[in-house]
Amino acid sequence: MRIALRTNRIVVIALAALSLGWASGCGTPAANKPSSVSPSSAAISHEGESRLRSGDPLQVRVETSPNQPPQLSEVTVDDEGYIALPLIGRVKAEGLTTSELADAIQKAYVPRYYVRCTANVQAPVRYVYVGGEVRQPGRFPWTKDMTLLKTISTAGGYNEFANRNRVELTRGRVKTVYDCEDIRRHPEKDVPIQPGDSIYVPRSIF
Repeated sequence: MRIALRTNRIVVIALAALSLGWASGCGTPAANKPSSVSPSSAAISHEGESRLRSGDPLQVRVETSPNQPPQLSEVTVDDEGYIALPLIGRVKAEGLTTSELADAIQKAYVPRYYVRCTANVQAPVRYVYVGGEVRQPGRFPWTKDMTLLKTISTAGGYNEFANRNRVELTRGRVKTVYDCEDIRRHPEKDVPIQPGDSIYVPRSIF
């Protein structure tokens, strides 16, 4: 009888130890979950940035050492889509976000010129332009949620002479004509607006 009781106690202790081992093993991945979430959230914010284009003014800050003042440069993306910086010369900027451009600048400086380098690229406030037959023509600060119809509303909306069926959107060297009455009836056709875009509402002939 005593041998049977001892055997039962050993079995219970062994099962308890296994249970604790399983519990601790399941807890380990849970502790690692936050690190797997951060890359995806970073990707979302990264995708939310607008792409740089020719003519965009930029402020570039490059830090190479705690003992040295940062290098500050004010540059403009040229017609070929490049900016120029000390030592590294021309760097492709058009089509990149400011974060991607900062990464490209760091890779150009390190290790050829510096052991370490931190680059930061800032785009000053950028504008869109609305002219023609609207109530408040002018330039307006660009925001990421801007669309063609929203921007026209920001400019006070159409006046009584506006031709809503032939609204012109100029982006760089490309001019596109949109029927804004059709877009109003089908909101899914509304057009995202980019910094530097110009909108012109012509006068109706009637």
